[in-house]
Amino acid sequence: MLSPRHLPLLATFVQVYRDGSFTKAGRSLSLSTSVVSAQLRTLEDALGARLLERTTRRVALTQTGQEVLAAAERMLAAASDVGRIAESKLGVPTGVLRVAAPVDLGALLVAPAVARLCSRYPELRAELLLSDGKSDPIANRLDAIVSVNAPKNSTYVSTQLGRDVEVIVASPELARKWQAATQPKDLAGAPFIGHPAIPARAQHQFRNQAGTLQRLAPKEIRILANTGDAIRSLVVGGAGFAVVPSQMVADDIAAGRMVRVLSEWRARTVRVHACLPSRSHPPARVRLFLEELRAVFKLTGFEAQYAGAALRHALRYPAP
Repeated sequence: MLSPRHLPLLATFVQVYRDGSFTKAGRSLSLSTSVVSAQLRTLEDALGARLLERTTRRVALTQTGQEVLAAAERMLAAASDVGRIAESKLGVPTGVLRVAAPVDLGALLVAPAVARLCSRYPELRAELLLSDGKSDPIANRLDAIVSVNAPKNSTYVSTQLGRDVEVIVASPELARKWQAATQPKDLAGAPFIGHPAIPARAQHQFRNQAGTLQRLAPKEIRILANTGDAIRSLVVGGAGFAVVPSQMVADDIAAGRMVRVLSEWRARTVRVHACLPSRSHPPARVRLFLEELRAVFKLTGFEAQYAGAALRHALRYPAP
């Protein structure tokens, strides 16, 4: 018969299922594999039923295990809700802040925000999952996902943090070779640097201050690179033009390593969101993280503040 003293064993059982092995679950829980195995045996003995089928490579739920897993996850969620309610009243961040974000956005904005928060609250821990792929919020127990697009999943609560615009950039030397270009379509024959996630013949849409729409479909994608840092390095090295968020290259423009080309033309607007699981009482660590993230956005010059900086850069380093 299950008793309250067995409740921690349910958490171990859930972790084994999520990690897919006793060894990985042990690392997640800071327990030895033998202790994890012993706890599972104790839980199965208390229930009088086998929960997992063990093989050399993986574990699989029995039918009873599936039912127990659902109940155990509800129990853990309820326990987390109790903790969040208390934490929200205290206003002191505790536990582990788990945030997922794209690689470049995470390095540029999320990491500084987390660093500021952890410096202010030494007891807080954090895990950053930086990947350009999709992150599973349940499997990774995420507190927040920072994204350039708000997910369509209705279980998320999304808040817009800031926005930026995409611009055309190149090294000063390459820009001079194409100085006759006066509008985006004039660059169709120029070498470009692209991202693998964007189709090779994709069209970029631009508008000038008068609202005129123009499309640019580069004929030659000379190099593909899957990170912002790589694209920046290739542009600085003169490998080609690139269409990138202006904030990503603001420091390079300011230092003269690259220039903004056709500065009166802008591509799409990039909107950055923070997405949270639907919760009535977000924990203090999440609320404070969002505050720090907004502060970093202001410091780095997103939205209105960047407009003035972009104008100053254009005046210092005008496009040929």
